[in-house]
Amino acid sequence: MQLFQNIRDQIPDHVSFVDEIAEILEISNDSAYRRIRGEKALSLYEVKKLCQRFNFSVDDLAGSSIQSVTFRTNLLNEQSYSFQEWFRYLLANTINVGKSEQAEVIFILNELNIFHMIQFPELCAFKLFFWQKSNLDFPKYRDKCFSVNELDDEFTSLAPEITDHYVKINTIELITEECLNSYLKQIIYYYEAGYFNSRGDALKLCEQLLNLVDHQQRQAELGFKFPYGKHPVGDNGNFQLYQNEIILADNTILIKTKDTQIMFITTNAINIMLTHNKAFFEYNYKWGRNLLSKSILISGSAEKERNKFFLILREQINRVADHL
Repeated sequence: MQLFQNIRDQIPDHVSFVDEIAEILEISNDSAYRRIRGEKALSLYEVKKLCQRFNFSVDDLAGSSIQSVTFRTNLLNEQSYSFQEWFRYLLANTINVGKSEQAEVIFILNELNIFHMIQFPELCAFKLFFWQKSNLDFPKYRDKCFSVNELDDEFTSLAPEITDHYVKINTIELITEECLNSYLKQIIYYYEAGYFNSRGDALKLCEQLLNLVDHQQRQAELGFKFPYGKHPVGDNGNFQLYQNEIILADNTILIKTKDTQIMFITTNAINIMLTHNKAFFEYNYKWGRNLLSKSILISGSAEKERNKFFLILREQINRVADHL
C-alpha cells in the first residue's frame, strides 16, 4: 500500500515500523502486521490518523490527477520553525534517499545547490542571513549586519553529516551560467547598503565562491562527489553535471526510487514543498529528462566545455570582487 511505503520513508532505521503503526492506531503488533500486508483493510478513521501523524493527505495516496496537486511544507518562522529545524529536515530526507533502492535524483536549479553551498560555512551563513533579514523579514535581523565570523553552531555540526550522506547519492544536476547571479547580486546589494560588518566579509564570500567553483569543477572532472577539503574518494559516475544554455528553470528536485516518486520545489526562494502526486511527478520527470537531452554534459571527459563553463563563473566572481 502506498501509504505504508510513504510512512517507511519517514521513519528512522532505529525505529520499528510495526511498533510505530501499532502505537499510532492503538492496536496490537499482530493487527498492525495484517494491515501492512494488506490482509485487513484500513478503516477510514485509521487512514486519517496515519495521514495526520505523518502529514499526508488522501490526495497523496491517490495521486492520479494532475489538475489537483497536494503539497506538504513547513514554512520558516522565527518562532515555530527555525533554520536549524529546516536543516534537520534536510538531513532526514537525505538519509532516506540514501537508503532507497535504485534512487535517481535530478536537480534542476537556477541557483547554487544548497548541498554544495553548505560545505562552505561562510557562504551558507550569508545566504541564511540574507533570507532571514531581507526575504523573510525576521525582526531580530532588521538592525544586524553580516559577519563571516558569526556562524551557527548547530548548522556547522549538521553540515558535515548532510554532506557525508549527499555525496554517496547518485545525482544528475543541471547548472546554468546564471547560477551565481542572485548570490553575487546579494553581495553587491549588502555591500552598497552597508549591511556587511566590513569589506573583508564581502571579499571572503567571493574567495569562498571561487573555492566552491574549483571544488565543483574537480568533482565534475572526476565524475563523483566528495566532501570539500577531503581526499577525492567516491563512487565513479555518481555525479553527472549538465550545462543548459537556454532555459532558466524553476528550482526542482525529482527523486525516483524503486518504490516511490517525490518532487520538491521551493517557494519564497527557500521554503520547501513536496508532493507524491504520481501524475504531476511523471509530467515533470518527462520535462526534466527532455531538458537534460537539450543540455551539455560537462562532467567526465568533456574537458573543453567544462573548462569554458567554469572560467565564466570565475570571471563573474572576480568582477564582483573588483567592484567591492
